[in-house]
Amino acid sequence: MSLSAIAVVAAIAVGATTAFFSDTETSTGNTFTAGAIDLRIDNECNYGWNNQLMPCPNNPNGPNDGGYWTSSWSETDLGRIHKFFYFDDIKPGDWGEDTISIHVYDNDAWGKMAVRWYANQDKDNTCTEPETESALEPGCDDDADGELDNHMTFTTWLDQGRIPGFQCGGSGLDQGRIPRCPHDPWEGDNIWQDGDWVDNDDGENDWDQPEPMIETHSVDEPKPVNAGADWIPSFFDVFFDIDTAMMDAARANECREDGHNEYGRCHGLAWDGRLVGSVTYYIGWMWRFDVDAGNEAQTDMLGGDMWFKAVQHRNNPDKGGL
Repeated sequence: MSLSAIAVVAAIAVGATTAFFSDTETSTGNTFTAGAIDLRIDNECNYGWNNQLMPCPNNPNGPNDGGYWTSSWSETDLGRIHKFFYFDDIKPGDWGEDTISIHVYDNDAWGKMAVRWYANQDKDNTCTEPETESALEPGCDDDADGELDNHMTFTTWLDQGRIPGFQCGGSGLDQGRIPRCPHDPWEGDNIWQDGDWVDNDDGENDWDQPEPMIETHSVDEPKPVNAGADWIPSFFDVFFDIDTAMMDAARANECREDGHNEYGRCHGLAWDGRLVGSVTYYIGWMWRFDVDAGNEAQTDMLGGDMWFKAVQHRNNPDKGGL
């Protein structure tokens, strides 16, 4: 009996050695979620009248869309009602300016802005008697190419004010603040004016000069090298290289490479020219109808689109898709 008891105790002891120490950790709810890039635009349009800037008109019966359209709007996705320019009675010496805000949420992106001019919207339109008698009008035809494009010039610049970079911290045009940006009241002020900051590569800030003109061009662009004498394009794009403009500004002002500076000096200006996510960028776009234009441009029409594009910056050094 004693031996049996010893055997039972031994069996229990052996059996107990099979209960190992253990610990289990579990992570639940693991997911992959793709990031996003959302490009949004706002605009404030002004029209030069008697040497003064006046708000561009909105039209409740826009003939182009058969409904309402607007020339100034708060931050939004662009649609058919949004028109940066729509004027039906401009005269030599007239001019106007749009201050455009560009917002990219939430990631850094490469950006591009362009105007696409259409050949079928460059025409004489209606031939008036003064136009047909103009020495510069070899022949007027309602459907022929017009001469207005020869007298229109456009200028585009970074409206960054007197302090390099964009310090407004997302206040944007839609907030209606005067000044909109307390850190730099001249930023995005809708005026290409004397007193704005300009860099002449001499290491000093210069005053009482206009901001640097990044792009200035006329619509009457030269033909491609291989074009024939009767070449007429269906459209052509005139690009404003936002990335090049901002890259030049960043390097000239010795900004940080990533463009992040807590909305201080140089904020939003990265060395490679990308759009820094969630920064409000201001672009000035000015048009002018040459004051010396003659009767050959009467009633002529010029039309086109303005478009903006953003593609991801990360893992995309060659700007694929832009």
